[in-house]
Amino acid sequence: MGKRFSAFQDAFTSATFGALVVYALYRLLAYESYVTNFGLWVDPLAYVSNIPFMAGAALGNLISSILVFVLYATGRIRACTLGYRSPLVVIAFVYAVVACIPAEQLTQMLTSSFFGILWGLTITVVGFTALELLMGSASRLALIIQIIASAFLFALGSYVLSFLPDSVAAIICAFISLAIIPLMPTLRSKLDIPKGPSAHEVLPTFRETLSESATPILAIAFFELVVGLVNMYAFESHSSFTISTHAPLEGSVICAILASLFVAITARVPHGRFVALGIFPGVISVFLALPYFGDMWGRPLSTVIYTAYIFTAMLSTYCVVRACRRSNDCIYGIGAVLSAAMRVCLVVGLAIGWWCGNLQEGDTFVHLSIVCVVCVYVLGMVVLLWGYRNLREKDATQVVEVVVERVPETFAQAQAERIEELVATYELSPRERDVLIGLAQGNTAASIAEGLHISTSTAQGYIKTLYVKLGVNKKQQVIDLFQQ
Repeated sequence: MGKRFSAFQDAFTSATFGALVVYALYRLLAYESYVTNFGLWVDPLAYVSNIPFMAGAALGNLISSILVFVLYATGRIRACTLGYRSPLVVIAFVYAVVACIPAEQLTQMLTSSFFGILWGLTITVVGFTALELLMGSASRLALIIQIIASAFLFALGSYVLSFLPDSVAAIICAFISLAIIPLMPTLRSKLDIPKGPSAHEVLPTFRETLSESATPILAIAFFELVVGLVNMYAFESHSSFTISTHAPLEGSVICAILASLFVAITARVPHGRFVALGIFPGVISVFLALPYFGDMWGRPLSTVIYTAYIFTAMLSTYCVVRACRRSNDCIYGIGAVLSAAMRVCLVVGLAIGWWCGNLQEGDTFVHLSIVCVVCVYVLGMVVLLWGYRNLREKDATQVVEVVVERVPETFAQAQAERIEELVATYELSPRERDVLIGLAQGNTAASIAEGLHISTSTAQGYIKTLYVKLGVNKKQQVIDLFQQ
């Protein structure tokens, strides 16, 4: 237990803790502003509020995602260059307007649509910059703890705001928006965020990142479709199972507790296959039970659905960030694809739910049966695609093993292959790989720092992290690893 606690301590710094706080604040702003329409719609049914705002939010989100991806693909933005101040100021301004002007003057269709577009344009950019901070730690343990803790803090903050008067909650959200602004540059300077590829390497690097994170993106996107479908169906039909208003928050807390226990007990990260082998089949069984138990157990069942959804979102976020670090990519390209895929699938789910909820023939059982059949096929598709991807990864691994086992032609080639083997085995970041090469050559921390154009203290920090990952405590043991 002492070693496990020491691993937790080594994985965390003040900067990584600050990153999880900022990410939690972003999620709080995103949830509160979307679900309550910046405080104008204070008693929503889960994610379904008023349609004009949601349509505007979808449009704004897609516009932001497309613009960011185009800038990324053309090499015009790299890591830590996407602006966040203006979007946060706009969010704070909208909240201040809502707190000061009577709601009845702001709830017309055009106004709601305009606020929705503002939400999509601003919160998407803030989300990219907040997610970028999670790339600042090379430790897998630190990353999963950041994601888990942010889910708990976001849910706790939302619970607290729900008990406050609407105007007070809006003012607090405005202050949160402004408070994030001075935190961002400080954290960016202290974290080891990969700078991303050069302009001519952007698309090849993006393809590498996408190939590794396509399945997690597909999983959370389809889950977004299911969540939108269930919420809209319940909202329109008014006769089936009821969804708990706080189901997303309850699901976040439950998911954070269960994931924290798993990490604390095993000191490992939940594997992505949990979603394919456990979460999706479990959710399918819940959907199949809805026609029979929806009226009686609708609220707890909705919490189960959201818990599974949030767990999938956690693992998807983890996989995307790790994929970016391994390929030395910045988050903007894959983040834009993730955001756009989730928003499109949510809109499709809402449309299907609206259609099912407005069917005139048949009874509740028939309506819910249609919903369940759609969900079963969608989730089954994800399971099949996930299994197909795992099969491809297994085949690729076997090919790599054959290549590695051949006899090296030169000493330099043998050393290079050993470096890549250690990088893959211990999941070292690109910067840790550079430091490892320096240690293998017998260089000191000062000479390594000079060669990499970083400070000596930063190099010593990387060396300390490498020692922990490799299970050694001195430079000679690192050199010995290359003689095995």
